[in-house]
Amino acid sequence: MSDFRDPELDDLMQGDPELLRIARMLASSKSPQAPLDDAFRARLRRQLMDQAWDTVEGKRPWWSGFMAPQRVAWVGAAAVLVIAATVVYTVTQPVAPSTTTFLQISSPLADQQDVASVQAIPVKFNVPMDHPSTEAAVQVTPATAVAFSWSGDQLLYVTPKSGDLAPNTQYQVTIGPGAKAQNGTANSKPQTLTFVTASTPTPSPSASPTPSPSTPATTLTGERQLTTDYPTSDVNYPVAWSADSRTVYFVGPSPRGLESVSLSDGSKNTIVPDGVSIPTASPVFNRLAYVRNGEIEILDLATGRTAQIATSVAPTALAWVRQQLYWGSALGIFRAGVGEQTRVLTLPDPNDSVVSIAPDGNHALLANGQALAILDLSTQATSNVGQAGDSFVAWSPDGTRLVLQSGIYDSTGHQVSGIPPGDVSWSRSNEILIGSDTGIFEQAADGSGYTELEQGTFRSPAWAPDGSTFVFVRGSSLWVATAPSAGKPSSGHELALQVVSDFMQARLKGQDQRAASFLDAKGQAAYATGSPALIPQGSPGLRRWYRVMSEVNPVDQSVRVVVRLIFASGGVERSSTEETLTLVRAQATDPYLIDNATAGPQLQFGKGPQVIFVKLSPAKVAVLFDSDLLPTSVGSVTLQDDQGKPVAAKVDYSDRIVTLSNLQLVPGAHYRLVVLPGLQDVGNHNVAAEYDVDFVGPSASDPIAAQQVQFPGGPAGRPTSGPFRTPSASAPPA
Repeated sequence: MSDFRDPELDDLMQGDPELLRIARMLASSKSPQAPLDDAFRARLRRQLMDQAWDTVEGKRPWWSGFMAPQRVAWVGAAAVLVIAATVVYTVTQPVAPSTTTFLQISSPLADQQDVASVQAIPVKFNVPMDHPSTEAAVQVTPATAVAFSWSGDQLLYVTPKSGDLAPNTQYQVTIGPGAKAQNGTANSKPQTLTFVTASTPTPSPSASPTPSPSTPATTLTGERQLTTDYPTSDVNYPVAWSADSRTVYFVGPSPRGLESVSLSDGSKNTIVPDGVSIPTASPVFNRLAYVRNGEIEILDLATGRTAQIATSVAPTALAWVRQQLYWGSALGIFRAGVGEQTRVLTLPDPNDSVVSIAPDGNHALLANGQALAILDLSTQATSNVGQAGDSFVAWSPDGTRLVLQSGIYDSTGHQVSGIPPGDVSWSRSNEILIGSDTGIFEQAADGSGYTELEQGTFRSPAWAPDGSTFVFVRGSSLWVATAPSAGKPSSGHELALQVVSDFMQARLKGQDQRAASFLDAKGQAAYATGSPALIPQGSPGLRRWYRVMSEVNPVDQSVRVVVRLIFASGGVERSSTEETLTLVRAQATDPYLIDNATAGPQLQFGKGPQVIFVKLSPAKVAVLFDSDLLPTSVGSVTLQDDQGKPVAAKVDYSDRIVTLSNLQLVPGAHYRLVVLPGLQDVGNHNVAAEYDVDFVGPSASDPIAAQQVQFPGGPAGRPTSGPFRTPSASAPPA
């Protein structure tokens, strides 16, 4: 027994040897540990000490009066001794581990979207943790080989051994029941962190039926005023350009003479004194036609001679077609020959009027009240076009497309695409100028590259034949400027991918009308069946999408894109399905539209490795998976020809990417990529079912197919930093 001395007890017992002996015995005894926490122990100590001091000072409870002092003296002293001993015990004993679950985990990545793929996964605990048991309790889905490192005892970094996470993937990091705190407390139930990684890099051209202008990289050059008396109130005052883009011809104010101005020195000349309208230059510009006093005059600028064509009704439209002059009036459409004129056709309705004749001479735009129609000159068939109250803006240089205020239409009256509001001029190089009171904009005819060139007033722009100079109207003056050279045009593949992106974003937002604007008639029929649904409904709901594969068919230039739709409920992604979209366009100046759509089966998450992205090139096919794979199983990724026969290929595997190389794919030939159920991830999960993707052999001229096969896991695809860095590992990889 140790020599127990406590001055407070000595004073309390007033030196009584027997009481002191009992106190020493109690202090030296061993008792089972009580499951008391710090707060309870401190509270009990205060309560017992207060009662002990009250007893010593004579502040006894009211019921003590019922007992005689002589009979309770020894009992009171013993009670004080027990209280004091209990206080000593509770102060000196350690806290026993609690069996109640109190471990909590957190992470800045929890419930986040678009998480950077190159970083460690930080997991923070609310108490110091035992490293070995915690690391052994970590599970990552999809199956991923990871290493561990710690910053102190409460922050664990889970690092993919490959150095990055798979893109477009929902990750779940679970801390299982085996994890223990350093005080011995065990985690009684699994706790899971969920996040989604960012997409793979994709081309992002600015093609869109309703684009937003980008910030101008350059401004106009050579902007200057040509004349101060340009009339703006008469629609019959268009300008005409010389073939060398050095002279502009226009109709001046009353008496409406034919004027010219030189861009080189600014000199002005009056060519015809009065009564001129609708000046029209021939393509090679050796002649200039116009209407004067109800008749047609043709001026040979080289000789200065003028020829007249008598008409009984004043023409409403003039057009040069392959060096032949066409005109339209209430009597029909006519063509001028050598010394004669020929009626091409009579208008189908006497109330029709000719608004304009296409540059190819095959079609004309007619007006009948508020309605517009396209007339086929060979068949004399008409097709309604545009909307009520629409107005003519321009033709494409080849005459196959018509621009109205409401959009761009083909020769059958079908709308090809929308166009931003403004005054339009379509150049021979298929660049479109759009002028307004707020600025001048430029875009390619297919809708890509929509760019603001400069702010200000730019009405009635008109391209010169050189495709860079143009004139425009500001106030009552005619101005000239030079536009910056157009950048490299986007490839058809890139344009189609942008259409798919805009289409899918509209579906995500539930914008059914906007989504339908990206479909042609066949595409609308495909979604009208409800499988696939244009706007998916129900639970789980559509949460996001990404592109799995894209290709251009070198035979017909159609583009096929495989997209994966992800469905979620309760903030957790549950399943996915794939749609194969086929996009087409009638000609190179048209935007792509979705012509067909098919849907694949519903796939549940957590059922083995899944394909994330397929990259095609003439000599390689690379397949990116969401899981780390067993290298011995990657032979289950195969390639077949259109007869179902295996295609010889070298199979390599690294960092979730299976590459089939040494290929000689025939452009336009049909192939099938097959992932068999024998493929396994590092968690020994097999592919749930066979996965197939059909494609055609790519062309080396496709800029996307010609790119080096590369994924975010490749060295060039990795960002240099992220919100979290991986510390040096302090524990063996697991």
